[in-house]
Amino acid sequence: MRNDMRSYRGSDVLPMATAQKVKTMIIQRDMKPGDRLPTETELAERFGVSRSTLREAMKFLRAENVVVIRQGSGTFVSAGTGIGEDPLGLHFTNQEKLLENLFETRMLLEPEIAGLAAQRATPGDVKNLERMVWEMEKSEINSPAAAELDVQFHTAVAECTHNDVLVRVVPIIIESIRRSHGENHDDQDSFKRAKVCHAGICKAISEGNVIEAKFMAERHAWETLNYMKEVVSSNL
Repeated sequence: MRNDMRSYRGSDVLPMATAQKVKTMIIQRDMKPGDRLPTETELAERFGVSRSTLREAMKFLRAENVVVIRQGSGTFVSAGTGIGEDPLGLHFTNQEKLLENLFETRMLLEPEIAGLAAQRATPGDVKNLERMVWEMEKSEINSPAAAELDVQFHTAVAECTHNDVLVRVVPIIIESIRRSHGENHDDQDSFKRAKVCHAGICKAISEGNVIEAKFMAERHAWETLNYMKEVVSSNL
């Protein structure tokens, strides 16, 4: 996570310093996407600032995509921590080919990532994946929670590889697909298939089955691509 030293108003100095302290805390605690931060009161006391200053700090962190704030639930580490809305400049590429290009990239990467995850995943990694599969099973179709869990699941698979570059790349691709074409599954059958694939990927990784992990990841990418093509065609 970088310390963005752009010019801010004098009144922003303390919130910005507090935001940096929160980033440092996230790094030192090795917090993962989806992990919940301490409460507003706890953080304010920890850093010796008022709650209003802490709220301003959280606004900066949310703008930098470091945290996600869910009303009534708390503040969580973002799945795409520190990644801007369009880090690859995809808005300036050929939009007609963008979906195809994104999925081509996804299908090249994700099966290999899943295979590597099956080789390297720790028991803790597997437990995290199983938790996400369980939460996805409970989520409602086309809900913000389901969309966020989808990104978190694919990021968690990348985390099983223990390759920090892959952990940064995967959410960029998934978020880019969603922002450009809206990958929320609003079709019940598609949503169920996605859940089945997630569970299959998780099971293969937990068993150390490299071939099955690759197969399920590729199947999931193809099924999602076909669904997205249907959505795009229906909107023409």
